[in-house]
Amino acid sequence: MSPELYSIKGGQDHSNEIDVDNLLDIQKEMLKTINYVDEYSWKKGELGGLDWGIEAFNQAFDGLQPGLMMIAGQPNIGKSALCMNLAWTIANSNKEVTEKKPNKAYVIYFSLDDNDTELLPRFIAIDQKIPINVVKAPKKYEDDVVHMARREDGINNLKGILDHFKIIDSKQGTSIEFIEEQIKRHQMELHMKDESYKIVAIVDNFHDITVDSQNFSSVNKRYDHIAGEISRISTMFDIPFLCTGEFRKLNGNRRPIVDDVRETVKIAYEAKAILLCYNEVGLRGDASSVYWQKPGEESKQPVMEVKIGKNKYSSFKHRIFFEFMPAMSYLKEVPLEGAKRYNQMIIG
Repeated sequence: MSPELYSIKGGQDHSNEIDVDNLLDIQKEMLKTINYVDEYSWKKGELGGLDWGIEAFNQAFDGLQPGLMMIAGQPNIGKSALCMNLAWTIANSNKEVTEKKPNKAYVIYFSLDDNDTELLPRFIAIDQKIPINVVKAPKKYEDDVVHMARREDGINNLKGILDHFKIIDSKQGTSIEFIEEQIKRHQMELHMKDESYKIVAIVDNFHDITVDSQNFSSVNKRYDHIAGEISRISTMFDIPFLCTGEFRKLNGNRRPIVDDVRETVKIAYEAKAILLCYNEVGLRGDASSVYWQKPGEESKQPVMEVKIGKNKYSSFKHRIFFEFMPAMSYLKEVPLEGAKRYNQMIIG
């Protein structure tokens, strides 16, 4: 019987063949690892991961890849809105398998702050670019034919994305154990239907996650445990895991750094990326020097700055800008030329 030959793909020498029958078991184990990683790398596609649906994020992180990513910011500056926009664009940008994108996305949005009656109108508003209040209180706007038609379109679009998107609010659970169980259950059901699905877990907010299985002597130890568990879950299920997070109390309105994230040490260690959010209009109002204006209006509109404070996916550590429309919970990506202009405003 001829010996089994194994051809290794991916190296410079594509003709290299190994006589597997003559390998020790420990060598076979390493060979198996080499070929698994090679195959895994090829399966990531041209982007390197899922499609963010936002070009600047694709370039910054080589696509959406597995690992914990923290999206940190002060209260009420729009970090939840950013997370919701990301959830919506990821779900809508990964519906089909292509050569460039070998996986479909299924986004699970865990909201530990707001319930579904608050969340669903915001997603519809993001989709249709209409005021949130139009969705939340349709009776008040029922004579507005245009807005009512777009509201209906938004509801239908939400129904049409059931294969790729789900909201789980705090009424159902807030613990890290609950989050892991939901990810496990959803992945099992999805893979019975189609193994190309990749779950994306988004949690708003990290600092609201609880722990059922044990008690801790300090809040810091609880958050250390949660950060480690999220990293483990992300690795186990091979999924991207995005979390919003809070800063310590900042002095003044300065732009944040990684050390401003609450309980930084463990989070900074476990996170593959940390995104620092800043919205000068939200903090300084009319005194803001970084803003955008709607045509025909004098009021300053907020610009969401997303500074990449840590990035283990690529060397990108710059700012990404969005023009923020709070009434719609919608953020519009700023193209390169606009980003240069906003950077110049910051530099002064």
